[in-house]
Amino acid sequence: MRLVHRLSLLVAFLSLAAATIAQESKINSVLDMSEFIRDWQISKQFTIDVANAMPADLYTFKPNPEEMTFGEQMVHIAGANVFRFNQITGVKPPFQFDPSKPMPSDKETALKLLEQSFDYTLAVLPQITPEQLKRTWHIPSWKGRNDPDGRAMIMNMFVHTAHHRAQCEVYLRAKGIKPPDYTF
Repeated sequence: MRLVHRLSLLVAFLSLAAATIAQESKINSVLDMSEFIRDWQISKQFTIDVANAMPADLYTFKPNPEEMTFGEQMVHIAGANVFRFNQITGVKPPFQFDPSKPMPSDKETALKLLEQSFDYTLAVLPQITPEQLKRTWHIPSWKGRNDPDGRAMIMNMFVHTAHHRAQCEVYLRAKGIKPPDYTF
């Protein structure tokens, strides 16, 4: 009887410890994976809406010589997503992206690449392991910041997409086109 009582106490203690650890890990994270995937789904649709708002003949527009064209911005979003998520996961992307090599940036190509990149991102996000989230990379362009781990890179990519999409919204306004309504 004593053994059963002790085993019951041990099981109760272990259950409490597991619940505490699970609660602490939830507290230490801003979003759970299903919420984050939903945000990426919204980002996909919003980005494609912004891309669709620009007429095809204006994909070569840029407000000044130092900027990327509208089309280049959209292809940059797509390429950066597949580049970084491939780096994090090792899962083969739908297309290769080398940031040092130009890619076609017409509307049809940009929309195709955006669709493929977001579908790829949404497919690999739920497969990312805790080990991949902890691994660090040296990113020379992250001047003055610590080398990011997988979690930081994923968050950075979400912000990166928003940054370039917002630039494209300004391009739309510069051409007298009302951007799609913000959907978050």
